[in-house]
Amino acid sequence: MQVFAHDGNCKFTGIWTAMTASTSFNTNLLNIPKEATHWVGYITGTDFALIPGETVTGASASAVVVAQVIENGSIGTNTAAGILFVRKVSGTFAAETITGATSTGTVVIAQGLIALALGNPHPKALLVVIEVASIKCTISGQAPTATAGTNYGVNMDAGQSRVIRGVNNIANFKAINAVNANGAILKYELYY
Repeated sequence: MQVFAHDGNCKFTGIWTAMTASTSFNTNLLNIPKEATHWVGYITGTDFALIPGETVTGASASAVVVAQVIENGSIGTNTAAGILFVRKVSGTFAAETITGATSTGTVVIAQGLIALALGNPHPKALLVVIEVASIKCTISGQAPTATAGTNYGVNMDAGQSRVIRGVNNIANFKAINAVNANGAILKYELYY
C-alpha cells in the first residue's frame, strides 16, 4: 500500500503558454470524470473538437471519448493541446494520431494511454513552475491582471515555483502574463 497523505500522488502534468487572458484549470481536472479509465496528453489538434461518447481510433486501437481538455491553442487553428479522457479501450495506442469517428477531429499523442488509478477525483496540491518570463497569479477567485493594467495578483518570475494546497485554492487558481504576450510558460503538476 502506498500512502502519501499530505500532498497526494501526481496524476497530471501540463503546460500553459500564451496566457494573454486570465487562465484557470478545466473542471475535468478539478473533478476527474468518473467514467474515464485512461488519459493521455495530446500535443496538437485539428479543426474539429472530439465529441464525448464518440469512438476514436489509432493505428491498432480504439476508445470512447469521455472529455477533452484544451489547455493551449484552440480548435480550428491546429494549435490545440491538452488532455484527453477515454474509456472502453481496445488495443494499444502508441505515439500516433487519433481520429474521431463522428467529429473527424484528430489529436496527436506522444505516447500510449495512462490508466487512471482509483481514488480521490479532486486535487489536493498543485505545483507551478514558471519559465521564460513572469506571470501574475491569484487563488482568491479574482482574475489577475497584467502589470501595465491594474497589476493585480502575486508576481512570479521565471525560475520560481509555488505549491498551492487545497481543492478550493486550486479551483480558484488563475494566471496571466505579467506583460502581454511576454512568452511566459507555466508548467504544473496536480496531486490527488
